[in-house]
Amino acid sequence: MEESFQNLTHTSVAQREYSPSPNSKKPNRFLFLLLFIGSVGLLLFLGKTFFYKNASVKKETEVTPVPTIEQAQEVQPTEAPAAIALATPSVTTPRPTINPVDKVTGLDRSELSIVVRNGSGEVGAASKASDILKELGYHVVSVGNADNFDYQDIQIEINSTKNQFLSLLKKDLGLSYTIGSTSATLSASASADAVVTVGK
Repeated sequence: MEESFQNLTHTSVAQREYSPSPNSKKPNRFLFLLLFIGSVGLLLFLGKTFFYKNASVKKETEVTPVPTIEQAQEVQPTEAPAAIALATPSVTTPRPTINPVDKVTGLDRSELSIVVRNGSGEVGAASKASDILKELGYHVVSVGNADNFDYQDIQIEINSTKNQFLSLLKKDLGLSYTIGSTSATLSASASADAVVTVGK
């Protein structure tokens, strides 16, 4: 009987060592559940941190204004307001009309289109020259700034097809300005027949 007890004890010890007991599955399930919940929590925390970090960076970049320095540009008249002004009746003092045709040369100033540029950096310099030219009857196409503000005196460039106007333009501008260089080499593809640059 002692032999059977030893066999039974030996068998029960062997079964305990090699066979899984029903109690050993519970800690494995508990450990798996704990790891799963911890992983989900970690992913949520990292996702929340990453999302709010990116959202705060986007908000900062959207809120931060970037200062810019703008140069004052001369106002260029457009045709649309002139059409509106003509459509609405108004009482104005009539200005004396100047004949755009030069008495000496017989050239019609209104046939020469001119671009006036400010090359001095002085505010309103190109507008002043534009007003003088308009009063004489020239067709001023646009007023703006030159490529730099280092020009001296008045610079005149004229298209070679309108070369006959060069001396008249020099004479007319010479009444108010000192004339610098002049040339009849303006490109035929230019937007106007002449370019007048107002210098210092």
